[in-house]
Amino acid sequence: MYGDHWIDTAELDSWCISIEKVVGGFLWLGFSETEPWKMLCISSDKTTIFDCDNGIVTETDCAYDEDALFALCEDLNDEQITIAGQYGGSLPQTSPQGDKVTCERRNVFEYGKDLVRERVFFCTEEGTKHEIYEGYLPYIYGFSHDGNYFVFAQDAGLTVLKRKNQH
Repeated sequence: MYGDHWIDTAELDSWCISIEKVVGGFLWLGFSETEPWKMLCISSDKTTIFDCDNGIVTETDCAYDEDALFALCEDLNDEQITIAGQYGGSLPQTSPQGDKVTCERRNVFEYGKDLVRERVFFCTEEGTKHEIYEGYLPYIYGFSHDGNYFVFAQDAGLTVLKRKNQH
């Protein structure tokens, strides 16, 4: 853990934490294209909609297809939401504004097992590169369709960042 948060956001001056939440049994998440500040999160316990703009999380119902990697939710106007998680799919690794995330993976032998550790770097649109995470493989991370939100999901939970000056 980095300071008070699960990822290191100290050097990301153009971003702030919108939501940081424990999600037990995390499975899938996806951002709405029509309402890009809304993110659907599916766990083995429940399904929720994260309003990444104001930090509100509400329970909902949805139907989803793990093979086709999409979900439908009445509370998101039955929009087909592309989902991603630890079992497949991906989120955009580059924002339309030019921010991007990259990673370095390395194999380690720990606790009598071969494991993979990952370092995740956030490269801002201004060109600065910051390490935001170092540890065992996270579930999923990436940007919303409009690039104003960034999510990082791992064992500890979800962190959603919001761009301070959206454009």
